[in-house]
Amino acid sequence: MKINGLIIEGPRPEVIVIPKNGVEYVFKAAPVLSFKPFEDMCPVPNPPEIIKKGGAKSFDFEDKTYNDAIIEWAGRKNSWMILESLKATEGLEWDEVKEGDPATWGNYRTELAKCFTDPEIVQIINIVHIACGLNQEKIEEATARFLATEDQTPSE
Repeated sequence: MKINGLIIEGPRPEVIVIPKNGVEYVFKAAPVLSFKPFEDMCPVPNPPEIIKKGGAKSFDFEDKTYNDAIIEWAGRKNSWMILESLKATEGLEWDEVKEGDPATWGNYRTELAKCFTDPEIVQIINIVHIACGLNQEKIEEATARFLATEDQTPSE
């Protein structure tokens, strides 16, 4: 794909280096371009169907079991995204997370907490969010650069 003759390059991993006890730990976060593998393993929960007065069918979006399932599903989706993105980190191995077991995906946070402080964990997760989507600050900086070049264009 091109815009104005320029080939649009694919996304690049974000990197953060956390110095700890004389060692520099390098985390890389690659963008997650498809959630299909997650969706295949964990389909979106469906609300229960109810029949209203007069026989009209509807869905009960207020059902507690359904709402609990949606919250669990969303948490797993977020954990999967973080783990998938951090696969770009060379040599990263998890002890309590099993790739094909959604029930273990949330354990990444417990494992990180054994080695890193809360602010360090926040930074690691932040690079995943930056890698997986645009950061508003980056958009504003790029827009400002573009507008600055437009202002320098001679008018006719």
